[in-house]
Amino acid sequence: MKLILRWGLPCFIAECGYKIWWYVSGASQIPHYGNIYVSSIILCTLDLCSWLYRTSIFFLVCVLFRLICYLQILRLDEFARVFQRETEVGSILLEYLRMRRNLRIISHRFRGFILASLLLVTASQLIFLLMVTKPHADVDILKAGELAVKLLSSIYNTFGKQISHVLI
Repeated sequence: MKLILRWGLPCFIAECGYKIWWYVSGASQIPHYGNIYVSSIILCTLDLCSWLYRTSIFFLVCVLFRLICYLQILRLDEFARVFQRETEVGSILLEYLRMRRNLRIISHRFRGFILASLLLVTASQLIFLLMVTKPHADVDILKAGELAVKLLSSIYNTFGKQISHVLI
């Protein structure tokens, strides 16, 4: 829980502050139904819930990985007890090879997840940067601020996932 609060809370506070400022300062430019203030509050809340959902999915994968690693540690402890009971080398080696294969698969899948998320973040930031810096682009503080907040939040979350992988 400390890890999630340490990595997620600063990003969520920055995202909340930016989105609230964005919806307050640019409320007249946003399409709305009925009352402009109620529409802005609803859209801002939905936008923050969307960000929270996406970030939660990434953290859920990290937590599941950590749980699987702890389960493998328990399995290794049981394997160590097998040496005290079992004297047949063949069955011990088969169990060892099965655990080694499982650990390799888990580690490679999580590394693939980290790499895929890094590529996705990099591609989305590059596309957004190219959209903002193209000639005759309508750039204002709203678009530039969104680029900065999303970039910092994405990098912060990606390094958090990598650090959680290394800490295990």
